[in-house]
Amino acid sequence: MSDRLALVLQGGGAGPWTAPILIPSLAMEEVGATVEVVPYPAFRPEGLDLHSAREFDEHVSHALRTILESGTWSHITFIAKSRGTLYLAAMSERLPCERVDAIWVTPLLGLDYVRNGVLAKAWPSLIVAGGADPYHDLAAHEEVCSQLPASELVIDKADHGLVVAGDVRATVGGFQALAEASLAFASRM
Repeated sequence: MSDRLALVLQGGGAGPWTAPILIPSLAMEEVGATVEVVPYPAFRPEGLDLHSAREFDEHVSHALRTILESGTWSHITFIAKSRGTLYLAAMSERLPCERVDAIWVTPLLGLDYVRNGVLAKAWPSLIVAGGADPYHDLAAHEEVCSQLPASELVIDKADHGLVVAGDVRATVGGFQALAEASLAFASRM
């Protein structure tokens, strides 16, 4: 078992085995990390009200603590997509090591608390966005990348799932770029 851990916090509509999460996860495995998906509770079809949001946070916090306590970790990398970035930016868990970094895939940086949480953590980061993602806030993205030790990848014309509508070759090219950026980020330490 590796002492390097990659923790996956998936998006709300995309499971951990969709390309935007799978590719960074495979890159982490390639450099020898143990990859663990933090399980989410079932999503309610009526949406996330205040009670269910607290319930979600408590469930994820418990699952995260269980994973963290399962080993001795020298380096933790978070891989968070969309809804996972909401949790990660606000996360207050005490982490069992000093070396922590993150791959933020389609982060919701337009939300003040997400942007401020990412900046406050000040972790080395890879920030990944789709140029045509309606949730991509270019000004917030540039602010975060300029203030963090961050690498960035913006996939031209890609949506929130990093898919270029109507262009399979461009989509695959974007996923290739994500693989290269993820491997470079994972290999740097």
